[in-house]
Amino acid sequence: MDPNFKPYRTGMMTVLERYPCGKGNGKSKGRMFVYYLCKCDCGKEFIVGGDELSKHPYSCGCTPKPNKSESGRPNDWALGYDREKHTMTCMLKHTRAVYATCKSGVSGVTYNKKRKRWEAYITFQQVDHYLGSYKTKQGAIKARIDGEKKYFDPYIKEEKSKN
Repeated sequence: MDPNFKPYRTGMMTVLERYPCGKGNGKSKGRMFVYYLCKCDCGKEFIVGGDELSKHPYSCGCTPKPNKSESGRPNDWALGYDREKHTMTCMLKHTRAVYATCKSGVSGVTYNKKRKRWEAYITFQQVDHYLGSYKTKQGAIKARIDGEKKYFDPYIKEEKSKN
């Protein structure tokens, strides 16, 4: 038993005590194993290993972990997520930040080293659309902009007419 351990609550269970158990076998290279005594709200006491406790169990198994929402994120409605069309309107209205690893400087435009050509892609309503491959970066950027107009503009106009 660890004298410095303070009991805490997680989900439907309370972690009561911590039991460090010596050095591990050869595979763990001297790592110490830790076990925890837990008590569920249903009254059952059980022991959980440290690796299992780090996965944030909800209960002893008597109750499944509740889902936050259909997509797993509770604030989708605030971001303008349309469940029927799988589109976040805030992502269409504002220009997205470009990743630091992006060589083209434009979202959806990549260089294919094997083909030695620039390629343009766009994802809309959870469907990837290939916009073509081009010899020049400017051609791929133009295709990406045309793709945004083709896919995003009708949806944005429809959303504006609803509001």
